[in-house]
Amino acid sequence: MTKIVPTSLDYYNKKVIQRIMDKYGLEEMEATREFLMSETHRMLEDEELAMWEFSERAIFDMWESEKITGDPRNSVYLRSE
Repeated sequence: MTKIVPTSLDYYNKKVIQRIMDKYGLEEMEATREFLMSETHRMLEDEELAMWEFSERAIFDMWESEKITGDPRNSVYLRSE
C-alpha cells in the first residue's frame, strides 16, 4: 500500500479529530485513538483509494458510519444507490 502524503494526512487527522471532539465531547487523546485505529483512517492512508478527494466532513461521516454500522462504506458519500 502506498501511503498518502504526510501533510495531507496531518490535515485530515486534525480536522476529523476536532469534529469527533466537538460532536462527542471526547478528550483529544481519546478522539485521536478512535480515529487513528479506525478502518476509515486506514482507507484514508491508502493513496490508491484517493480519499483526499473528499472533504474532511465526508471523512468524518465515513468514520461516524463505521462507528454506527461497523463499515465506513455505509457512508452516504460512498454508497451507490
